[in-house]
Amino acid sequence: AGYKQRRAEQLTQLALRIADQVVESGRSASLEPMPSNERRIIHMALRDHAYVYTQSSGEGDRRKVHIVPKD
Repeated sequence: AGYKQRRAEQLTQLALRIADQVVESGRSASLEPMPSNERRIIHMALRDHAYVYTQSSGEGDRRKVHIVPKD
């Protein structure tokens, strides 16, 4: 697998791991700022998650993803 493929898999695993922590703690988590293509991978990984949703905030290079528990 190429770099992008491996990176996508790493980000997907990260998203799922953080989502589990968010579900357990009931508290939202923020990821490090990352480029838009990587944020999109996080959003896609958790798009159909039963217990969390994602949102982005910040401007430009500082934009980051938040993983938030659903009520």
